[in-house]
Amino acid sequence: MVTMMFLIAATLSAEPKPQMVLPKIGESVALPQIKEICEYYGLHALWLKIERDPPLRPFKSDGCTGWFDEWKGVSLYPPGFLHDLKYWAGYPGEDVERLAADAELMMDIARLLGSTEMAETMFHGVRVGGSEKLNAPFSWGFGRKPVFSKTNTTEVNRSSN
Repeated sequence: MVTMMFLIAATLSAEPKPQMVLPKIGESVALPQIKEICEYYGLHALWLKIERDPPLRPFKSDGCTGWFDEWKGVSLYPPGFLHDLKYWAGYPGEDVERLAADAELMMDIARLLGSTEMAETMFHGVRVGGSEKLNAPFSWGFGRKPVFSKTNTTEVNRSSN
């Protein structure tokens, strides 16, 4: 427990990295740009996962799903975008990876706002609302859900794209 508290305190005191210009809400993001974003934010393991097995669906962020994208003049979009990216690339059953993504969102929001209240509220919201069991369009692993064509109800094969 002491180790966990030390890690949280050390993480909160870390200087936030300057933000890069991220794609707009709803904009499709190509793999080369995802690679650049992952490199910029140090998400090397996430990029390796995506590069090894790219999700079937294109990546688009909806910002802070069902929440504010700005709070008291501070944009919450960058942490929401990175959280969406992690959810998009997730595999079914990756409970620990999902918990880590949600905790990272909480820490990023706490750093941005200099407070934990909003960060903890958002953490609890994504823990409940982001479960793959809900099968929502933003649930964990949303990029890996089968893609269906509009004219055919069978799954579109990755090789046919």
